[in-house]
Amino acid sequence: MPLCGFNQKMLKGLLAFHEGLIEHGLIQRSKNKQCSINETLQNEISDMNRFMVEIDGISNPESKEVIKHLTLYAKSFYNLVGKKGIGNYEKLIASLNKLYFEMDKKYYTDLEGKPEDMKKLVEHLNTLNL
Repeated sequence: MPLCGFNQKMLKGLLAFHEGLIEHGLIQRSKNKQCSINETLQNEISDMNRFMVEIDGISNPESKEVIKHLTLYAKSFYNLVGKKGIGNYEKLIASLNKLYFEMDKKYYTDLEGKPEDMKKLVEHLNTLNL
């Protein structure tokens, strides 16, 4: 069960989430704060790092879990944007969606229920690039 059978609705949701992180989280905030996108990116990552330290204070375990992982995901995406460059964000988003789709397809087409399915899935993922 890598991603529970990805479908177009899920991929569109991730596309919208990624675009929102860029368009609202970086571009619009940079304009509002009158600073560079790189400064905003670094500030966002710093805020997330500081927030991660405090997340264990969330008392509801289910809320804590989803908030923690959503924050980790957004931070990981921002780290990729920092590495790949803001000008390449559309290509990065397309690459991520392709990676998720390929991961799910490989599992449900070739590996589900087979011995060492997850190990083989990881091996397959290591052949793919962002």
